Amino acid sequence: MKFYDDPVAILAQTTVIKRFLDYIKTDTTSDEHVDRCPSTDGQLVLARQLVDELTSLGLSDAAVDDNGYVTATLEGNGGSETVGLIAHLDTSAAASGASINAIEHTDYDGSPIKLKNDVVITPEDNPQLKHCLGDTIITADGTTLLGADDKAGIAVIMAALEYLQAHPDTPRPTIRVGFTPDEEIGRGCSHFPLERFNADVAFTLDGTFDGEINIETFNADSAFITITGVATHPGTAKGKLVNALRYMAKFIDRLPAEISPECTADREGFIHPHEFSGDASKCKCHLILRDFDEVELKGLGETVRRTAATLTDEEPRLKVDVEIKRSYPNMYNYLKDRPQIVERLKQAVRGAGIEPRLKPIRGGTDGANLTRMGLPCPNVFAGGVNFHGPTEWISTRSMGLSLCAVLNLLMLHAQS
Repeated sequence: MKFYDDPVAILAQTTVIKRFLDYIKTDTTSDEHVDRCPSTDGQLVLARQLVDELTSLGLSDAAVDDNGYVTATLEGNGGSETVGLIAHLDTSAAASGASINAIEHTDYDGSPIKLKNDVVITPEDNPQLKHCLGDTIITADGTTLLGADDKAGIAVIMAALEYLQAHPDTPRPTIRVGFTPDEEIGRGCSHFPLERFNADVAFTLDGTFDGEINIETFNADSAFITITGVATHPGTAKGKLVNALRYMAKFIDRLPAEISPECTADREGFIHPHEFSGDASKCKCHLILRDFDEVELKGLGETVRRTAATLTDEEPRLKVDVEIKRSYPNMYNYLKDRPQIVERLKQAVRGAGIEPRLKPIRGGTDGANLTRMGLPCPNVFAGGVNFHGPTEWISTRSMGLSLCAVLNLLMLHAQS
């Protein structure tokens, strides 16, 4: 079998870059404060556009359902498996995703990339740039994120279908395509049409730089703290007022600083106060809890509960409620017994001419919950770096390598 290992050639034979630059024009920022799916209309706009493009590529069953999930099928010419390719429609609300002005920095020379608002992308902070000399680097202009997370993944999947339709003799299994809404707010699998999708194995195209493969994610919980104080007029408050805001500030201050995101790395877990709202009478805080080890994650939850309990010990008139909910599991708990899936993926990446890098994600993907739901779903690199902020960037060569790896992976599954 001859693998695809020339990213420049594959870029020339597909419209992957054109597609990416087009997709990022649509603002698909998701909104965790909206209780519907998809949470924002922009995601439906892109979903419908993708259905039209999939139909034009000959995938006659392409459709978007009422919840914004796009599905389509390309029939295979070999192998007995059905393989899913998945990416998400939304972008993070951590930075604006509106009116993205993409800039193509051709023939990158290794120097810092200077953008608006004093945003600078340096090789010191981005060691991946040292591998990108001569590449075309795409950034936003410094005022928004770029949207490579995950519109690069969408573009790679669409380009793979484009290539396979233009080269019908290329071995491939039956391919099921899925584009999901609201991944960035943890709801990407909430309404996923698993039975209708009906794949044997799937891969999310939601990873970062050259060769990265993710088969391990954080275990993730969310903690919700509600503090109710005693309200009264501040002019006559002495001995009466119990200020919920003041006690929420004490709660946050008493959380161990050494297990905050800014003090942890690698396989260390953390407690992260994520969002705060309220007033002197009642306030709420949403915290995210993360650890690769399930026992350690439960320990973080106990730390939250113990810290909260110190408030009522200090002031019995307070009411403090703590609720902890599961967000997603570590996918490795389910993939460790399916080594053949990972080995085939590693072979596909090696076939593209790069060494696979198995890296645990200090975060999650739709694949974590899909794997828990019974659809094994490792994560594959799509090329982007510095997700969720104005320093986000991507190399077109890296997107080409991702496309090569996907085509190799499909050929390998066509042999099964």
